[in-house]
Amino acid sequence: MTDNLWLLTNIPAPYRIPAWNYLSQLARGRMKVWFIAASEPRRSWVAPGREMNFPSRFLTRAAGSNGLLTEARAAAGMLTQLVRSRPQAFICGGYDSLAAWVCFLWAKLFRRRFVLWLESTARDQRSPSQVKIWLKRLFVSRADAIAAAGKATVEYVRGLGASEERIFLAPMSTDNEFFAREAAKIRREEEKQTWGYPRRLILYSGRLDHKKGVFTLLQAFVRISQELPDAGLLIAGHGPERKDMEDFCRRANLRHAYFLGARQYHEMPSVYALADVLALPTFSDTWGMVVNEAFACGVPVVASNVAGACDDLMVQGETGFAVTPGNAGELAERILQILRNPGLRAHMSSNCRALIQKYSPEACARGLLAAARGIRVVQDCTTEAQRLRSRAACFQRT
Repeated sequence: MTDNLWLLTNIPAPYRIPAWNYLSQLARGRMKVWFIAASEPRRSWVAPGREMNFPSRFLTRAAGSNGLLTEARAAAGMLTQLVRSRPQAFICGGYDSLAAWVCFLWAKLFRRRFVLWLESTARDQRSPSQVKIWLKRLFVSRADAIAAAGKATVEYVRGLGASEERIFLAPMSTDNEFFAREAAKIRREEEKQTWGYPRRLILYSGRLDHKKGVFTLLQAFVRISQELPDAGLLIAGHGPERKDMEDFCRRANLRHAYFLGARQYHEMPSVYALADVLALPTFSDTWGMVVNEAFACGVPVVASNVAGACDDLMVQGETGFAVTPGNAGELAERILQILRNPGLRAHMSSNCRALIQKYSPEACARGLLAAARGIRVVQDCTTEAQRLRSRAACFQRT
């Protein structure tokens, strides 16, 4: 059994903490998490230190994990700790930091087990340099195991040369119980009246950035507003496009578009509880954690088919709809289909809650530990999705 496991990641992302708590329990406390920094410039998360039930340390005290100086300090700190402690196995969240390379080279030199934990997919539109592509191929080909977030990542690492026996599934997860419990506390109709929101609500949660498809969503909302005047759009998040988005709404006379600003992780269940449907119109997203969060709250999703979560969680017509990125007309039509049909929305809501239970923090932790130990365990994260797809296929044939 692994008796000294280290996990290296960039920052203490709140949605990861439940999985790390489970992993620490499964490893009987013989795990330590190393963070490169406390936050990133693009993130507004507050690290929930009191919820972290595992030993952890920051390699730097910098406010963000970007920058060569921060990277160098983190790598130097990692090397110092390796010399002192000599762990038996590593789980490394990514390949593109100097600290990750220090762990990788140490593991190869001293024959320690090295696990690369990835969310990447072949559909990601980021354009890495040839050097980064080569580095990723090297990591994938030489890692003892790959912990993949979902089906799209499994296919991606196969394409990079990972052999089947080295691929383990560590399903992307969030704290389903927390989201479901907190959302259930909200009196939906009363809250809408209190805030002056219309009867039907679409939610966007994420960064206000062009590549997230936010203007495609606003274009879709123009049509939705024309056909359903009692529909509103909640926009939770921050980013560089906020002013341009607000200007668009003024020009298009979108009176029912509400900018909520950045919301912390623990505040989001009360926002999801108000929504009839979540829109994820992204042009590029390795997963799309908002899909997990929405499903835990019983909210169906209309998402661009490039998001990694679509391969695992989106069952067409059963948990929501996958649409073409950049197609405002298709996005509007699918959202309208849900808003117009309360029965369909209730059916999807039930399916979302059932499906997401398999994508739990414990399932993610078990996958990570299996990769660290090199002992494959049976994880059934696909049965519910297969059942829904089979039912949808039968309905289409009839």
